[in-house]
Amino acid sequence: MISFFHSLAERSYFWTPLFVLIALVYSSCSLQAQLPSSSKKSLVVDEVITSDGKRFYGIILKNSNRDGLTIMIRRTWFEKTHPEFYRTHLAKESEQEIQAMTNHLFRLEAWWKSRKDNSELVTFVDREMERIEKQRESKQKNPNSELQPFTLLNIPVTSLRKVYQQPRDRHHMAGIAWKHDIGRVTSRSIKAIQRDLESKNIDWKQESFDLSDQLTISQEQSEEQWRARIALVEYQLCQPLDFQGTGSMLVRIDPNQANLMPGDINAMMKQLMNSNMQSDLNSLLSGNPLLRDLGIGNNFKNSKPKQDSNWWLSAAKIAESEKINGFLTARVINQTSGNDARVELCFFAYLKPGKWKEVVKIESRASHSDVDAAEVDRINNDPQIKGLLDITRGLGIGSGDMIDKAVRHGAATKLALEESRDKFYTFLDRHIKRSDSPPLEIK
Repeated sequence: MISFFHSLAERSYFWTPLFVLIALVYSSCSLQAQLPSSSKKSLVVDEVITSDGKRFYGIILKNSNRDGLTIMIRRTWFEKTHPEFYRTHLAKESEQEIQAMTNHLFRLEAWWKSRKDNSELVTFVDREMERIEKQRESKQKNPNSELQPFTLLNIPVTSLRKVYQQPRDRHHMAGIAWKHDIGRVTSRSIKAIQRDLESKNIDWKQESFDLSDQLTISQEQSEEQWRARIALVEYQLCQPLDFQGTGSMLVRIDPNQANLMPGDINAMMKQLMNSNMQSDLNSLLSGNPLLRDLGIGNNFKNSKPKQDSNWWLSAAKIAESEKINGFLTARVINQTSGNDARVELCFFAYLKPGKWKEVVKIESRASHSDVDAAEVDRINNDPQIKGLLDITRGLGIGSGDMIDKAVRHGAATKLALEESRDKFYTFLDRHIKRSDSPPLEIK
């Protein structure tokens, strides 16, 4: 097409107006092909319109009234749709990437020195330093080298006109479609993309994706984000620190032991009794029993459990005293009624002496109806639980139905815990592959 235009223009200047018209039509069609033909509400990607009228389609990673917006965009789409703006973006991106890699190497070196006695962690950091140094050298020689399929575009608040953000399930479909190289993810409707996925027998709802290794990292991590990254990596590669319990009562879990130790159970019992709950033992057993995997929970029939915003401080003090940078808590969230068990997992990262930050919170629920008979029998026959239930029956505390309900609630709680842990380890795996992967979103 371009050679045809060139030949046409050389024949006669009389053809110039026609040449310009055809060129404009061709250019317009090319741009239109990159923009969605469907309504923004039928897309799987977010729409961002800037104050100068430019439209961008991708997945918004950050949207702040103070700091502006960050959107992940397919690079080929960006280059074809906004070529001039893309060239400016590319030059700035390369410069920022080199600076980010330089600063990141200093951080890695400091981390290496602080943990040089841990061979597994040293191996990870050495590998990261080698990888990033090679990338930096390559980028310094040729700013356009090793361009990743996706790029991040930062747009300040003052340059935004309109923002339309899709639900999370549509972002998930977009990610799966990109993962499987489905065409025109940014410009076609959800129905069209779903048809393509189904034609390839791809169960997009069940499949996971991670595009972090296809994204150019030009943004530096803040100090909080970097401390969170350190905590997550060390949780995986060093000795993990876990706590379980309910309310503000947490008990440390031995990583080499699947269940709570007898001493831990006694400690939990003592703490419960010291909370003036002796008179409400009936409610304790009927609502949230001693569990194989979670210990003892409690439930109040007539009063709502007191919420303590500093419930995690005792765990943080233990972690800080042992120079551990991150810990995981699993808590039973007490319910006043109903047949649902609720579990909350939280991961905390050390920032500086006396200051910790919650990195992620995951909540899961399970119903008594989700529990099968085999699991109920297993709990009933567990030596630790069986002993307590025998004492309860012997003292006439609680009816048989109440005790059975309590055991079923315990089994449901275990299911909720397993679901939360699965979600956490998916999150963990995504953020520890690379020390310079996209910055963690920390509130």
